[in-house]
Amino acid sequence: MKGKTWNDLVKPIVVLVVICILSSAALAGANYVTAPIIAQQQAAAANAAFLAVLPEADNFDEITEFETTGVSKVLKAQNGAGWVIQASAKGFGGDVPAVVGFDAEGSIVKVQFMENSETAGFGQKLVDGSEDGMKFAAQFEGKSGAQKIGDTVDAITGATVSSKAAVAAINSAVNCFAEVALGQAAVVEEEVPELTADTAAEYLAGGPVEPMDTPEGLKGAYKNGDVTVLAAEEMGWEYGTPMTVMVAFDGTGAIKGIWADVSGQTPGIGDQANGSEYLGQYTGIADEAGLDGVDTIAGATQSTIGVKKAVRKCIQAFAAMNA
Repeated sequence: MKGKTWNDLVKPIVVLVVICILSSAALAGANYVTAPIIAQQQAAAANAAFLAVLPEADNFDEITEFETTGVSKVLKAQNGAGWVIQASAKGFGGDVPAVVGFDAEGSIVKVQFMENSETAGFGQKLVDGSEDGMKFAAQFEGKSGAQKIGDTVDAITGATVSSKAAVAAINSAVNCFAEVALGQAAVVEEEVPELTADTAAEYLAGGPVEPMDTPEGLKGAYKNGDVTVLAAEEMGWEYGTPMTVMVAFDGTGAIKGIWADVSGQTPGIGDQANGSEYLGQYTGIADEAGLDGVDTIAGATQSTIGVKKAVRKCIQAFAAMNA
């Protein structure tokens, strides 16, 4: 009986435990060996990109004192050929990093995008060697100052979010060049705190708020001086949870800020509806007609439409309150 118990019950468990221990040890050993190699490969790729975007440079001195937001590395060519700045911005699937070479006067020599987590066939065109990606990067050569999609450069077809992130990264590099090379003030973007429905109203209003009578069809109304914050609820993704959207109006009736609770939307997709780039389109709008100029985000269409519907409700309610 004891032998049967050993063979049928105890032995298989012991074998499995030993296998797990050996497998874990093997994986740990492999990671110990490969991690430094991967790090070296990534460093080599970055160094190659630095020289690729500023080929006239002989060598670089790294500048570590800078404050511009979104920048991870600043290099100055020892022979005075210019600067190389690496920066990144949030795209569809994560950070979109770019390495930008500047000549001594601040004109962009070349741009090279690094590996990212964007969607294959779309945002991955930035780095996959495709014709679309190479044309997009080439647009920046010879330009100086901040760039804008639809104005100074064109987006990659079907990859608008990734293209805008790429431009934002390049603009961070442009801002940093102005800081380190020209001595201008650093551009430091305000870090938005983690907001909830309980704290968003005060953040948008710039201070403590007092509750007001809630207009019909809305979820809440608040006041701080001449700032009015209204809250509405709308569906985004049909299988998600309703979104609470808060809209702050200044004393003239123009939108000064928006927050959207996208916790029930798809991570990495629908939650882009609370991104500063998308919500920034609403700033200054004072009537429903202004909503016609607000673009949705490809891939997050339902969520961004839901936000727009909620904002429309708030605009209508604010107009009725001040009629």
